[in-house]
Amino acid sequence: MPPYPFVVQLTQAEPNRRTALMGVTAAVGLLGCATTASGFSGDQVKFFVGTYSSDAARGIYPLTYSRRADRWTLGTAMPAIENVSFGTYDGKTKRYYLLNEKADGRVAAYGRDWKATGEVSSHGRDPCYIATDPTGGYVAVANYSSGNIAVYKAGANGELIEPPVIRQNAGKGPKTDRQEGPHAHWVQFHGEYIYSVDLGTDQVLGYGFDAATGAVGDTFVAYQAPAGSGPRHMVFHKDGTHAFIATELSSQVIVLRKTTDGRFEAIQTLSTLPSGFTGESFCAHILLNQAGDRLYISNRGDNSIAVFAVASGHLDLLQIAPTLGNWPRFFLLREDLKRVVVAHQRGNDLVIFELKSDGTLQPKNQTIPVSQPVFIAAIA
Repeated sequence: MPPYPFVVQLTQAEPNRRTALMGVTAAVGLLGCATTASGFSGDQVKFFVGTYSSDAARGIYPLTYSRRADRWTLGTAMPAIENVSFGTYDGKTKRYYLLNEKADGRVAAYGRDWKATGEVSSHGRDPCYIATDPTGGYVAVANYSSGNIAVYKAGANGELIEPPVIRQNAGKGPKTDRQEGPHAHWVQFHGEYIYSVDLGTDQVLGYGFDAATGAVGDTFVAYQAPAGSGPRHMVFHKDGTHAFIATELSSQVIVLRKTTDGRFEAIQTLSTLPSGFTGESFCAHILLNQAGDRLYISNRGDNSIAVFAVASGHLDLLQIAPTLGNWPRFFLLREDLKRVVVAHQRGNDLVIFELKSDGTLQPKNQTIPVSQPVFIAAIA
């Protein structure tokens, strides 16, 4: 990590694809986990914050939490690592895989010393999600603007081997300002399949996957979401039967149940917004806790996190918690620390919440200024 971290005073909270979205309205491994012991070093817990590059700042920032002092310390940015809108960590190769979200998309592997062990094209525009194969050896990237996914084999040093397998989607949806073409927004390995979510075509797509050979099957529609709903991200329940989709354009959560041949059917749909809300809002991040009995979804516009109780695949709304900032693009849930860290892309800050025993959120009155934060992860 860069030297000379500085302590941020904690106060009360008061671009391309990303720029286009602003105009509309004005884990596998350690990095996607709800709870993990990674990042611990005695009293200190270490994280990093991914940001979009801008005139104000650029790079990823080290972030340290002291449990005894209940204090957050932001370190000096590493400016060479740009536009990290998402990332993941592979425990087998001991590499971070970080995206550089731009028109000429890039993805790179980094060691724990943050030295790159290889950077390649994402083979698409504006890569926004990355996942690793839990059995080891493969990495998948979702390219938003070009509407495709790329599946790479990882080499002995974690480098991504060219060429990847590409699966290109086609089509569009009824909301012409956001669904003029396919927009892959999420990808994940799951059992014998790879799944991707396409916001532009309102689809969850599936591809057979052989982890032994790396063979990727032809595309099939695993679930067709309601027209114009704009599904963004999906999360699987550990029961192996249910999954949950956050729809960006309709601000809903859809509960899915597995049927046959890798497909799903919808069994419940709920709003993620407060009753009577009339403004513009867009779902962003979705996350299950470790027990699988609480589901969290952030709302950009309403600037809140909806908290649901989960029982046998059924959802009940527990809370819609204001995030005390503008545009909660991402949040990190750390049950071991009883903390939730919310990244406000437009508000240029991180806001800290206490995670209560019932899974609801309570403000800690702690705010950390960061320019355009869009991703947070534990240091492995």
